[in-house]
Amino acid sequence: MTNPVGRSVLDRLDAGAGPWRTPRWGTMAFLGVIALVLPHLLLRFGAGTFIVHMLILFFLWSVVAQSWNLVLGVSGIYSFAQIAFFAVGGWVTALLSMNLGWKPWLSVLAAPAAATLAAVLIGLPTLRLRGVYVVLLTLAFHELLGNLASTGPREITGGGYGLIGVPRFDFGPFSGLGHLANSYYVALISFAVATVAIWWLFHSPIGSAFSALRDSEGYAVGRGINQFRIKLFLFGFSAFFTGLAGGLMTHYLGSISSSVFAFSVLINVLAMIVIGGWGSFGGPIFGTALLLGLQEGLRDLADFRTLVLGLALAAVAVLAPTGIWPKLRDGFRNFLDEPGSGVSEVEAPSEGRTAETEDEVPG
Repeated sequence: MTNPVGRSVLDRLDAGAGPWRTPRWGTMAFLGVIALVLPHLLLRFGAGTFIVHMLILFFLWSVVAQSWNLVLGVSGIYSFAQIAFFAVGGWVTALLSMNLGWKPWLSVLAAPAAATLAAVLIGLPTLRLRGVYVVLLTLAFHELLGNLASTGPREITGGGYGLIGVPRFDFGPFSGLGHLANSYYVALISFAVATVAIWWLFHSPIGSAFSALRDSEGYAVGRGINQFRIKLFLFGFSAFFTGLAGGLMTHYLGSISSSVFAFSVLINVLAMIVIGGWGSFGGPIFGTALLLGLQEGLRDLADFRTLVLGLALAAVAVLAPTGIWPKLRDGFRNFLDEPGSGVSEVEAPSEGRTAETEDEVPG
């Protein structure tokens, strides 16, 4: 007879090992209701406008961090072209709406398409390489676009000041809610769609293929995984949502400049992933919220803010190499475990062995 305790643990192990996991619909519905009513509550207070603005930035930058984490943390592709894809999306939608007269709702749809195309073009030669060569080529692409944005024709790039006066979204019958509240809902929807899509990819057989290529490329290839196609798909998938975030950010702010290519922007997004917990699902989301909060909290420190953020990054790398989010998640799970059960998930299956099986063991 199988031990019921061991059987329950085995059931949990089987459920957790499956690539397709069931989302917690109750928790998602609760968080969704809070997110929907939050701007109306916050805008009633004096500081509410600033907080809603920060939430919009959090939603959009979180999409970028999650997308880059797929490439960098999940699949182990050391690409540094993510901010360039963000800028491609922003510049394309800005040019289409300013020079060709496209409506922002239409031009922003071209942003993810343009970013995906750029990712495919840079990925075709780059993803056949490994290690430092991928870093060098993607950084070269980042710097090339940065130089083009600051020194290119003013009709296209806007020069050093970038493109100013980009048309903002027209919300039509919903304009009564205000531009800030409507922009909040647009950013929230994009964040929700990107997060669900990334969650699906994270826990799908394709996501397992990414992890296999990262952990043991030879074994994964031996099992029939086409590493180049898988990596190229992930490159394009990640760039799609990054370009969408770039397009939405451009129309929300009404401008985009070459400052987006600054090294500090690249490092900030990278810190969001590393401090939050790269390779994990919730790490980039937590890291984005933490970094944006720290940047605003340390604003009065002026030049010392970058130093403090650097020290925080170094401390996390030493004390929590996997990131803060995995530490908090594991600690919360351990806190919820029933004390005194004396059964661990590793030892429990052995509890279910029969007497006959144990008698067969010598000694």
